[in-house]
Formats: sequence, structure tokens, C-alpha cells
Amino acid sequence: MKIAVHITHESMKKIGGIGAVLNGVCTTDAYKSVFGKTVLYGPLFGSSEELNETIEVLFSSVDGYDKDNYKRLFSEIQRKYGIDIVYGRRVLADEFEETKKNDVDVFLIGTSSMNKVEVNNFKFRLWEKFGIQSDLYENDWDYEQYLRIAIPFLEILNKVYKEDLEYYCFSHEYMGVPSALSAVLQGKHKTIFVAHEVSTARSLVENSPGHDLSFYNILYSEHGKRSLEEVFGSQKQNPRNELIKLAVNFDRIFAVSDLTKEEYLFLVPDTPRRKIKAVYNGLSVQNISVNRKKQSRELIDIYIQKLLGFKPDVIFTHVTRLVMSKGLWRDIALLHHLDEIFQSKKFKGAYILLSSFVATGRPSEDIMRMEKEYGWPVNHRRSWPDLMGKEAKIYDYLETFNKKSEAIKGVFINQFGFNREKCGLKVPEDAQFIDLRIASDAELGFSIYEPFGIAQLETIPFGGVSLLSSSCGSASLLDKVFKDAKIKPYYVVDFICKGNHMKCEELIKNSLTIEKRTAIEGELFKEHANAIFKVLPVTDKKRMEYLKNAFHYNSKLCWENIVKKFFLPNLPI
Repeated sequence: MKIAVHITHESMKKIGGIGAVLNGVCTTDAYKSVFGKTVLYGPLFGSSEELNETIEVLFSSVDGYDKDNYKRLFSEIQRKYGIDIVYGRRVLADEFEETKKNDVDVFLIGTSSMNKVEVNNFKFRLWEKFGIQSDLYENDWDYEQYLRIAIPFLEILNKVYKEDLEYYCFSHEYMGVPSALSAVLQGKHKTIFVAHEVSTARSLVENSPGHDLSFYNILYSEHGKRSLEEVFGSQKQNPRNELIKLAVNFDRIFAVSDLTKEEYLFLVPDTPRRKIKAVYNGLSVQNISVNRKKQSRELIDIYIQKLLGFKPDVIFTHVTRLVMSKGLWRDIALLHHLDEIFQSKKFKGAYILLSSFVATGRPSEDIMRMEKEYGWPVNHRRSWPDLMGKEAKIYDYLETFNKKSEAIKGVFINQFGFNREKCGLKVPEDAQFIDLRIASDAELGFSIYEPFGIAQLETIPFGGVSLLSSSCGSASLLDKVFKDAKIKPYYVVDFICKGNHMKCEELIKNSLTIEKRTAIEGELFKEHANAIFKVLPVTDKKRMEYLKNAFHYNSKLCWENIVKKFFLPNLPI
């Protein structure tokens, strides 16, 4: 039996993108036909109460809980390494298909009091074999905890499963690299690095004033000539960089897009090409009826009417994390030019930005109070429980736009989720988050760094369109899926090409300033605004045509097809 072991910080529960990928991949029939057992392995986070909310705990050395005498398996390992072990089970489930589930085993390892001799011995072995200098990162707990959980990794698995079984160890980003390296040291199991991103590239893109316009033009200019570190200098101070470089020792590297693959090859040019493959992400897809589309649209129309005082011809949405990489200022730059077109066509548009700086979201009672007192989410105030951190700057952008615009108005919902309890009494009683997805005509996603971007595509199965930057890795999948389609429900604005008029050395020296980049972005949106307008489903007839088109292509975007076509064929044999 083949056992898939996914090493990730999202072992206990879904937190973000990796959790969404695990739900998608591991619940497909194709995946389950190959892997008889799935294991999630990661650090021990959170309280006992939080653990019990997300997994069925079978054994916990933290609480002294043992459902079925698992102590006989783990006690010797605990004493040897000075660790805590929580063992349990979780159900991974597809977002829309209840029948697509997978009962998986979970191991969470607590290492705060770990045996220092064992830790130092493992660090020496990693330095001796792979050259990584762990002493440089001794004060970095993020690095330390993922290194420590690697030490008992195979011993724990072998106690629960048979030693002669074959493990496929999936390292999700840098977090799983040390554990997978422990398997490389033993030479017994398959190892796969899943590059959900190249963290060094993300850092360089975000910290350069030219962002993607600078970085990717440098990458393409230097391809085959100099590596990332030859161009930008040693990144040794960044432990994540040092860890992901070691994935070259694995059997495979799965990059979530062609763009991510190029980033990794820029970082590690001597990577054998047979090892690195573009293995895209998929979508949880639900085919909906025309009536369902209309019902969701009516609900969101009612909501916008209450907030903004008009029924929109076009609904724009952007559901995202509130981080720099999402390039939210670009949304406003596009809407500025579309507003002029909408005025000339006598159309009305509404833009809903759903994003929050507060990971847990606001309490329902605070939302209700803000809505009643000053008309949240149309109006905001700069203090808790309203605007926090980066939210204030985003609201400034949107408020300035709303004061100047005539045909398009925007709303910033700084909250997680979408229903009456989370977002106020103006939300129709029956409305849910899925209605926002179904009703949307266009999801905006002009990210400066986006290895794939599942969220940007989530309106497509419901007859909406996706508006992307050329820095979104998912654009290459869309090109493949809709290659021969008469209706292409997406539009890519190529920011990268606009940086190629500058010399590489100028870009490296940050000659492309914030002011220059902002001007270039504005010029680009002005050039593309009419073409983007033509793609938008601005009438009910066009929306129905897009929905019908989606029926024909949803099966190509779904996880089942992605796993069959890209994931399984590229596994090491």
C-alpha cells in the first residue's frame, strides 16, 4: 500500500491555500485509487479545545488521553526525544460534493522541550550531507520547529504503519523540507516538494518598488546566464531560501504553475529538468442551474440596492487576503477607467472588496452596532472594531474613488465570510458566501505575486469572468483549458511586458520607482479598459451564454481532472 504523507502547518485544520489544495487533491477518486492511506504531519499548535474542534483525538500526551492504548506505540519515542505527540483523525471534504471525502490520520508534534542532543545530532547530519548551517537560525523558531519535527518523523510513522510500506512524502513549501530530507537520508521513500510558491521570489517582488514589472523582467533577461543569488546576492540570511533550495535533492518538485517553475529554476538553475513539473491547482466545481444563478443575483442585487441605492448592471468582486501581493490598488486603477466607459454606456457597476486584516473576523455584535451607528460597510471609522492596520489605507483608496466616480461605486467589507450574522442586517436573510460567488460578473485579481490563484477563478464555473495580471500562475492553466473555446471567460493584463523597455541592471538598481510603476499601471489599464469591458457579461443574455459555456469546461478545471492529468502522471515511480 502506498501512503501519502503531507507535511504542512495546516495539518490540524485548514488555514489557507495549502488547506484548500489538500481538500481538493486528497478527496478525488483518482488520488484515493493510488493512495490507500493519507497522513497529515506537522507541529503541535493551539489548545486542547481547538484540537478537539478540528480532529478526533485518539492519543494526546499533552492531556494524558489515550483512547485505545496508543501509549504502547509512542511512549518510547516520547522519552527518547522529549516530545509531545497528538495522534488523531480528520475528515477532508470537497467544498461542494459531500460524497468526496477522505478520512486521514493526523500527527502533531510538540518540540519545545526536545532533547537538545538529538536536535544537534540531526543538525550536524543536515550540514554534513546538505550543507545547511542551522546555527545561523538558532533564534528563528519558525525554522527550528520544522527542523525538530523531522527528527522523529519516520520512527513515528513506522510505529503506526508497517516499515515495509512505501511513503510518498509531500513537503508543502519550506515547512516539510527537513522531514522529507530525513527520508532522503534513509533512502527508502519517495519525496516531493510542492512549491506553492518560491518564498525568495515573493520577498523580492514585494520589496522591490517595481514589483512584478521589475522581478520577472530580470528573471527572463538573466535566464540561463545568472542565478537569482548571482543577481540579487546571497539569500543565506533567509532560512526559507536555504530550505527550498534543498528540494533539488528530492525525487520531484511540483510547481503550481509554469511561472513558479521558472522562479525555482532561477533560484536553483542546476535542477534536473526531469525532476521539476508544473502541477496546477484545480477548483471545487459545482454546476448550477439558470434559476440558481438568477436567485443568487437577486439576493446580491438587493444587498447592493440597500447599500448603494441602485441595482447594478455589473458586479465586480475581489475576495482575498489583505496582503501586498494582491495588488489591491490596481483594482481601483482599472475601475477609474471603466467608470468612464460605464458612464458613456449608461451602465451602473458595483465593486465589493471582501478582505480583512483581522484573521478571526469581527464579532457579530460589533458588526451590527457599526452598521446601525454609521452605515458600515459603506462608511468606516479608523479604530477597533472597524479599520485596523492596512485596512485604513485600502479604504482611503476606495473612498477617494467613490468621491470621483459616477457610474461605479465600491464597498469594502472588512470581514471574513458573507451572511447576515457576519456582515449585518442589510444582507438578505438567505444569502450565503456562495451567492456572492455565483452573482459576481467579474473577480478581480491583478496580483503582483500569485503562484497560482484559486480564488481568482472561482466565479468562472458560475458564468463569471476572471480579470488577472500576468503574474498570476493560473493564467497558464486557463490558456490550456480554454484554448479552443469561443468564449474565453478571463482577461489577462500583461504587466510584465511593460517592464522590458528598461535594462536589466537598471531594474536591479530599482530604477523603476513607485511613481514610474504606478504611471505604467495606469497606462496599461487605459489601454486595456475597452477590451476588458467587452469581456464582461453586462446583460442577462450574456450572463446566460457564459453560464452555458462554463458547463462545457468545468470538468477540465475540477480537481478530479487536475489530479488525473497533472498530479498522478508526475509522481516518482
